[in-house]
Amino acid sequence: MHTRVGWWSEQSILWYERASSRSDFHERLVDLIVPCLEKNETIIEAGCGLGYEAEILKRRGYIIQAYDLSKDVIDAAKRRSQLDIFHCKDFYQLEEKPDTLLCINFGHMDRQSDLAQMLCHAGRKLVCIVSKHSAHGLETRRDRSDLIESLVREKGLGYERKDFSLSFDQPLKSMEEARSFLDWTYLGDSTESYLEFVEKTEDRDYPYIFRNKKKMTQFVVNVE
Repeated sequence: MHTRVGWWSEQSILWYERASSRSDFHERLVDLIVPCLEKNETIIEAGCGLGYEAEILKRRGYIIQAYDLSKDVIDAAKRRSQLDIFHCKDFYQLEEKPDTLLCINFGHMDRQSDLAQMLCHAGRKLVCIVSKHSAHGLETRRDRSDLIESLVREKGLGYERKDFSLSFDQPLKSMEEARSFLDWTYLGDSTESYLEFVEKTEDRDYPYIFRNKKKMTQFVVNVE
């Protein structure tokens, strides 16, 4: 089993880029986000990772800058997109507040202190998408969306909640690679629990695929 600091490594970046190139996941996720945004507002995405959503929003005409502490993912986002919106910097250190702070699977909104910090850095609203960690119904990964909702409610802020699911399957070269991918992705869980979701395909380049229907919750919290 792997030990690591953070999610990103050279290999995990390659896995994510491979899955993204064969999926409409990011476009569909952005389709769910755009009703919460306005074209003339400023947007910052915190913890943007490889920056697919930020890139799509920029190309759709939104005013967005994206930040991540990992130089590797920021460099990869810049190479792929050829856009100057990506920054390797802690967005918490920024003095200016965007109209909208966008967070996709970033931070720990289920902790009151983290939620408060995010809200302090949003000018008008916080758009936060969190994984329910229940794609395959395994009890080892706890859904925190109800806890997050209760914390937002305690603050007396107006908010909207939307639960949804999107497929983001992982193409794989072999069962050996599948085990490595699952070991890395579900650190702390039993890899064997997930192997049943690896299927054989007719694809000559990637004859195996891990079926991953991501269950997520979107919160739109009004700060003003």
